[in-house]
Amino acid sequence: MQESYTKNYLKIYFWQAISLVLNFLSMLVVIPYLTSQPTIYGIYSVCISFSIFLAYADLGFMGAGQKYAAECFAKGDKNQEIKIIGFTNFILLIFLSLFSIGFFFLSQKPEILVKGISSSSEYDIASELLLILAIFTPTTLLQRLQQMIFGIRMEDFIMQRTNITGNVLKILSVLWFFRKGSYDIVGYFLFIQIINFISALITLYIARIRYNYNFKLLFSSICFNKSVFDKTKGLAFTSLFITISWILYYELDSIAIGKFLGANQVAIYSIGLTVLSFFRSILGILFSPFNVRFNHFVGVEDDNALKVFYLQIVSFFAPIIVFPIIVITILSSSIVFTWVGSDYSQSIEIVQLLVLCNLFAFITYPTNSILIAKERQNVLYFINTLLPFVFWAGIAFTVHFLGVKSFAIFKFVAFFLSALFLFRLMILYLKLDLFSSIKKIFLPMFFPVLILIGVCFFIRYFLPKEKSAINLLIVVFAIGGVLIISFVIQYFSSQNWKQQILKSIKNK
Repeated sequence: MQESYTKNYLKIYFWQAISLVLNFLSMLVVIPYLTSQPTIYGIYSVCISFSIFLAYADLGFMGAGQKYAAECFAKGDKNQEIKIIGFTNFILLIFLSLFSIGFFFLSQKPEILVKGISSSSEYDIASELLLILAIFTPTTLLQRLQQMIFGIRMEDFIMQRTNITGNVLKILSVLWFFRKGSYDIVGYFLFIQIINFISALITLYIARIRYNYNFKLLFSSICFNKSVFDKTKGLAFTSLFITISWILYYELDSIAIGKFLGANQVAIYSIGLTVLSFFRSILGILFSPFNVRFNHFVGVEDDNALKVFYLQIVSFFAPIIVFPIIVITILSSSIVFTWVGSDYSQSIEIVQLLVLCNLFAFITYPTNSILIAKERQNVLYFINTLLPFVFWAGIAFTVHFLGVKSFAIFKFVAFFLSALFLFRLMILYLKLDLFSSIKKIFLPMFFPVLILIGVCFFIRYFLPKEKSAINLLIVVFAIGGVLIISFVIQYFSSQNWKQQILKSIKNK
């Protein structure tokens, strides 16, 4: 195992940054085409929401398996690593098969999912989208295999290169599927699934060559293994509970809205959900390398190094998370109007609330990872009970008079409460008092945040409000300019932040 992974982090961030730019371009290019027919876009959003369940089909064993496989890698035990990966993917395969059957059934009766399908064409679109999901569900297995193999080696950037090529093809395909006089959303979705399947096969071939990876042992290990089951089941069942909690908290919005409020309300909410998903992608990029590194430290039993590393991550990423969220929240009206038009004016407050859900992600993401790495299962149970309970209880009491907005409000409330609890756990683990934690983490951002808020409130009155690609680019460049200014101020006003950046550059 390497002593330092700084170079790997930078490579991961470089290729993920390219991928992020492509995802952003995809939002700019694809979403305006899809939203041109709100009802069909709502149907599409519901179907896509169901596809997200595939990420949770392993019942928590993938997360537990990756932790223990990373520890085996840190110890140099490659055969045990492969056996753990094989077993966890066996669990995944079983439930992917069940999901595939379920999607096939729903494709025959799409009205079960979406309220208010009013024409045969809408019915056919929903049916065909779900059938495509049923056929390509096994692709998830290939994707998770590659994620585990490259992830535990901190070489995700290799996988990212292949995915970037696929993403370019997906974006370009919009020009064909949504050309003048054509709105082929089914063809577009099918093309995406084919590209995902081919990309996964190519990436696994690269792993075979680069690591001389024993795929014969891997595929023979995709079976039940009692010893691995006994090792992983405790954390896996905790992860399963977390999975159920996250499904209840993150993934059921569109489905519930589509069932009870209709496809048009799904379209309104999906604009905010798209922005939230974009931020979640960014957060996954930022923090996923460190999750694996936490497991490396636990594997070699170096708790002091883990604490130092943990505090560095929280303090370094605080402004990186907070600054963009503040900007998007204040300038959300310009973003929505220039991106999807005035028909989606109801989406503005939803965008603001959903974006604010990640305001304290620099604390919640690494702290959750520490709890998993340290196997603090009781604490994980409590946090992941709190989130869905607050979320759905709030909706149940307010949806009748707040409508779709209640989903956004209580998503934020639930997140804020959990963030406070995780912050408390963080300072206890690091043995900091409240004042010390504020001084180390929050105070260095104070002056840049004040400048940032003032500039955003000033420029929002001058930004365009009409839908067009040019206007959207103006808003995007304005946001980029404000963020650059705030990060420059942060660099020169925070000596600790400056030193962390210089250290990262020096160690690359």
